[in-house]
Amino acid sequence: MKPAGLASFWRRRFLSLLLLAGLCLALPAAGPPSAPATSGQDSYEALRLASEAFYEIGQKYVQPKDEGELMQGALRGMMNALDPDSSYLTPEEYREFQRGGRSAPAEAGLELIYKDHLLTAVSVLDHGPAARAGLKPGDLILKINGQLVRNLTTQEGMRRFQGPPGTVIRVQVVRNGLPKPLEVTLTLEPLPPPRLTLQMLKGDYAYLRIPYFQDDTPAALAGLLRDLRRQHPGLKGLIVDLRNNARGSLEQAVRTASLLVGNREVVSTRGRKGGESQVYRGREQDLVFKTLPPTVVLVDQGTARGAEIVSGALQDHGLATLLGDKTFGLCGITQAFPLKDGAAVIMTVAAAYTPKGRKITGHGLVPDVEGKKPAPGEPASAPPSLEQDPWVMQALDHLKRGAAMVKRS
Repeated sequence: MKPAGLASFWRRRFLSLLLLAGLCLALPAAGPPSAPATSGQDSYEALRLASEAFYEIGQKYVQPKDEGELMQGALRGMMNALDPDSSYLTPEEYREFQRGGRSAPAEAGLELIYKDHLLTAVSVLDHGPAARAGLKPGDLILKINGQLVRNLTTQEGMRRFQGPPGTVIRVQVVRNGLPKPLEVTLTLEPLPPPRLTLQMLKGDYAYLRIPYFQDDTPAALAGLLRDLRRQHPGLKGLIVDLRNNARGSLEQAVRTASLLVGNREVVSTRGRKGGESQVYRGREQDLVFKTLPPTVVLVDQGTARGAEIVSGALQDHGLATLLGDKTFGLCGITQAFPLKDGAAVIMTVAAAYTPKGRKITGHGLVPDVEGKKPAPGEPASAPPSLEQDPWVMQALDHLKRGAAMVKRS
């Protein structure tokens, strides 16, 4: 190697080592609050191993690899090792994130995470392109347009299902219980606002479906609940369906819960050093029912983020019974940290806790009543009517068997 080339090589390697040193030393600070601090010797050993691997790949891999590409891969892998909500964004991706991120012209109607090296569907939005194409919560996505899904962050996975209206996406998925992968084709389209559904059941019971949360959901829900209170003063019970609901911010969840809990605590967040710790309460003027009818909230593994915050508040204050499956546990508080090259890392800086101090982030909520499991051979697809939905009927039976009216203290 010529002297100039040798100098350039060692200069690049030195810069890479500096970056790797920063990454390895920063990694312990991103761990969970309970993780012990990493010693200087451990950090040095991690740096040494990383630099050795970087050198061997750069010198001996069958094809030359761009150093920037290698470093982006290392950053993605490091962020994936934290939790599903933590991501690395390239400079271009970070600029898009700053412009609004999720305000894509069209999307598939999926909530995804990258967990355990697999891109997984957390929830499939009602009536969206993914739902109509047959995708289901829990599906593992192997290929997108014929390309294997490898080393993606959650943010990148979501962006793969956003784009111009009419974009066709071919997806190969693995579904539990099926012997071979499924081939699914969907077309991106603009999503309409979430359609809140209120339906009266026999015996003066009400069913309310909230498919997901957005900024105008609390106001729309307030109108529905006030109409329900006025038109059905003898309401005997309420079923709130938050299954497969995994989209909604902390603010949207607090405003929604405020309609039912008033000025009580809704959720608290706790960071590693206390700076991100905060208690969020509802507002007394938002309260719709001063005497809340007996209420059952339906939850499942697709219940996450804002829906978990609302469910946890109602459960802890004794205002509702949770029925179904354990929720996902995905409602941490994330923050973007810009890097000097214009890229950024998004990481969880605080976990969410219910009013009684139960940790939601990474744990989920355990229902008070387990939902009935489908009988062997019974189709797992959504039932055509509420009367054929086993969990709705189970919730209705629970209400009829004597759940009491909840008066605020």
